Amino acid sequence: MPITSASSSKGPSPSMRSESGSAKSNGRSDLDHSILEAASIAQTETRTIQILRCAVMVVLVMTTILVSTGIFKYTRNQEEEKFISNFEDNAVQVIESFHQLVERHLGAAAWMSTEITSFALQANQTFPNVTVPDFAQLGSHFRSVSGSHVVHYMPLVSNDHREGWEEYAMDHRFHIDEAFQQDKKHRTTQDEAFGRQRNLQQQPGGAKLNMTVLDEESGYHPKIWRNGGIVAPGDEPEGSGPFIPLWQRSPIDGARQRVLNMNFAQTKALKAGLIESMVKEKKAVLNSAAVPIPEIRERLEANLRLSQFRHNIEEYVDGLSTFLAYPVFDSFDEDKREVAGVLATNIYWKILFTNLLPSLSQGVICQVENSFNQTFAYQVDGDVATFLGMGEHHGSKKYADLGMSTDVSQYLHMRASPQNRAYSTIPLSSDANYVLRVYPSKNMEEQYITNEPILYTVVAICCFAFVSILFLAFSCVVERRQHIMIEKVLENAHKATTAERELNEFLSHEVRNPLSAAISACSFITTAVNEPNPMSTPESTELVREDIEVVNSSLHFINDFLRSMLDIHRATGNQLKITKSPTDLLRDVLEPVSAILYKRVANFEVIVSCPENLFVLTDSIRLKQVVLNLARNSSKFVERGFIRLRAEILKNNQVQLYVEDSGPGVPLEKRDNLFQKYQPSLDLLHQGTGLGLSLSQKLMTSMGGSLWLDNSFDSGVEGQPGACFVIQLNSPPLKIESLVMTDCESEPSNDVVAAECNRSSGSTVDATNQKSTDSAAAASTSGPSDNATIGQQGSNTTNDISAEPPPRPLSVEPVSPQATELPTELQVLFVDDDSMVRKLFVRAIRRVQPSWSIQEASSGEAALRLCESLERQPDLIFMDQYMASTEKQLLGTETVQAMRSKGVQSIICGLSANDIRNHFINAGADEFQLKPIPCKVDELRTLLIRILETRPLSELA
Repeated sequence: MPITSASSSKGPSPSMRSESGSAKSNGRSDLDHSILEAASIAQTETRTIQILRCAVMVVLVMTTILVSTGIFKYTRNQEEEKFISNFEDNAVQVIESFHQLVERHLGAAAWMSTEITSFALQANQTFPNVTVPDFAQLGSHFRSVSGSHVVHYMPLVSNDHREGWEEYAMDHRFHIDEAFQQDKKHRTTQDEAFGRQRNLQQQPGGAKLNMTVLDEESGYHPKIWRNGGIVAPGDEPEGSGPFIPLWQRSPIDGARQRVLNMNFAQTKALKAGLIESMVKEKKAVLNSAAVPIPEIRERLEANLRLSQFRHNIEEYVDGLSTFLAYPVFDSFDEDKREVAGVLATNIYWKILFTNLLPSLSQGVICQVENSFNQTFAYQVDGDVATFLGMGEHHGSKKYADLGMSTDVSQYLHMRASPQNRAYSTIPLSSDANYVLRVYPSKNMEEQYITNEPILYTVVAICCFAFVSILFLAFSCVVERRQHIMIEKVLENAHKATTAERELNEFLSHEVRNPLSAAISACSFITTAVNEPNPMSTPESTELVREDIEVVNSSLHFINDFLRSMLDIHRATGNQLKITKSPTDLLRDVLEPVSAILYKRVANFEVIVSCPENLFVLTDSIRLKQVVLNLARNSSKFVERGFIRLRAEILKNNQVQLYVEDSGPGVPLEKRDNLFQKYQPSLDLLHQGTGLGLSLSQKLMTSMGGSLWLDNSFDSGVEGQPGACFVIQLNSPPLKIESLVMTDCESEPSNDVVAAECNRSSGSTVDATNQKSTDSAAAASTSGPSDNATIGQQGSNTTNDISAEPPPRPLSVEPVSPQATELPTELQVLFVDDDSMVRKLFVRAIRRVQPSWSIQEASSGEAALRLCESLERQPDLIFMDQYMASTEKQLLGTETVQAMRSKGVQSIICGLSANDIRNHFINAGADEFQLKPIPCKVDELRTLLIRILETRPLSELA
């Protein structure tokens, strides 16, 4: 071929040799400068490290002290704040729950006292001769609500009413037997509900009680008597009243009549003076807290054995309790009513402090103080209360300072005041005042105040110590390795300079030969044109044509080379755009490549072997680029035999492609570095850029596949071992049924799919023929071309399949008949800083539509001024992106934005050698075209029609 001989025979010009020598000289100068700069930096860094070493160590020590102290204080404060906050929450909950329990206890007493008064008034009975029916049931309800284990009703009997009361009690003692039977039946029902088989309500026999017993052994004494609690036992003497004899109670034991008529005013439960205070103040009375003495422990155990606590007697029998006396009035008139009786019960403090907190809550100390100079404490851990004993148990002074307290009497008085009326009880007597104080327990503090602050502090100190040691070691190593670093820096600088020089030499070598050939051919053409009779003979015309072919081929070679470099750069930086779609390997890849190879004048056969309708999901453009690169490489070496393009489905349902030839094969010594960049060409004339195989492998990697050389391949042609490149897609074949279902809803993307869609829908449109025509046209336009182009970059020709496809295809469907003709009159503005490009554009437009008016602008600013000065805005504007000048110029996108802001309604098409379509569209442009613009009449006409179709010309102002 003339191109090969021209490019290989013509050497570099003197100017190029001079530039090459200058480049080498500059390379050596850069190397010396890098070495001196590296040495200076190393020395400076060494001095800086020595100066900063001591300063950094001081800073590290000070920082260690400050940070460690801060960590300890911060973590300790956090623990203490959490401890105090949790305690305050628990203390508030304890106080509120305690108030509710006390209020509920007094409320139950108030209710039962009201019931007794109501019955007496309704039954028209006069105190003290009042007996409440169904007292067992009322008492059971009272005990359930209040949490008490026993309740007594005792009338207030004066000296004048004593004789009448004793007669009344003797006549109505049968009520006690009835109450016993009712109470016994009620307890039996409860035991059955609890699932208790053993009768726990029986009292141990042989109980010896300190009381008088009648001869008839009824256990009932007809006189009001005393048991010797405060004074000697026996009948109460005449005139020693008033008396409060025991009359009704719940529950009732087997010795039910023994304690009746016992004067409670002479017992330790109600000390002297409390009853008088209750009668005088008409208020409830709380006695002192006491632990049962051995003499009455058995009696208390018997009472508990009959109560709702009979299944947990051991928890309460030895517990601290307080006797509550609540007045029963003879009427409801607050101004005239008098105390007619006493409702008495026991308050077990353990019951009050149980279940005050959730089960998992931390413990608090509940300390109770009363006006009887008593102090006792319970520790509350969740729902469990533990008696700590008499006296103060709040622990250290810190706990005392955190304590919270409440006055029970004041709280109940406030709740019962006329302003609140929160409940209907009467206040407690001021003679028996109780105060509750809540403190944190040591167990609670231990759950929050831990050793973690010390641990964090030690860890921080260790970390800083490790950093300090590491810093010292690092500084010593750095100081020792300064000389090594200098050597490494010099070595790296030498390598970097060498690599840069090799790249420059490679670029200049690859571009210099075709560029020299093109310059020489242009010189020959210029000489032929300037002759007196240019191209007057067929021989001279043929020579000019050969020179034009040399220029065309050389420029295409340079274009391929630069675009391959760009693709490698994009692939290396993961910036290569990969768009996967269903692809028919036979029709979309292998057949177009074979059509391009058939256009070469060669003695080999191109064989295509691929199953019908083999679809895969891949980027058809990039895959076709890889196959074509490999096939073109094969065509350089194959002199006889074949080039086979083959595809098959492997057993693992993966698709693999093969490019096989009957050439001389790849030498063994070159196989290891076959896919590296800048490799020398394998042919003797060193054609090619040395980038094709490297680019193909990077493209396959970007698509998720792989590419390698099959070393075991044998072509079967004598003397020609051949080569086989394997393309692994790592993609299974697609089913035609799924493609038909997807593509029939839109435009079919393949001949077979279109045929299936037409067959299934009954359409008469010959989509297959149309697609075949498009494929043939694509194959023909992708071969070698001598079309002239406008711009600094090469065109999208056969050798440029590596270039990215235009952002928008020229046409997916045939142009409508109305759009095949261009308007006769049109105002066109072309904006580009290169005058030669503008001149070629005008020439190309004149060939397509001579009647159009064309104006030029060399910059965006000039285009804006021109649009403002024209009476009529241009109909069509071509806008380049980058326009060089000594001063900063507007970019093409910036100019488009400025035009739109000024009201320019023209159709604007952006131009650039880079794919920046989105930038132009976002700026306001209607269309975008990659440079160079085609100059062939048919291609340029198609481009102009496509651009004008973006908007009707009638919309332009």
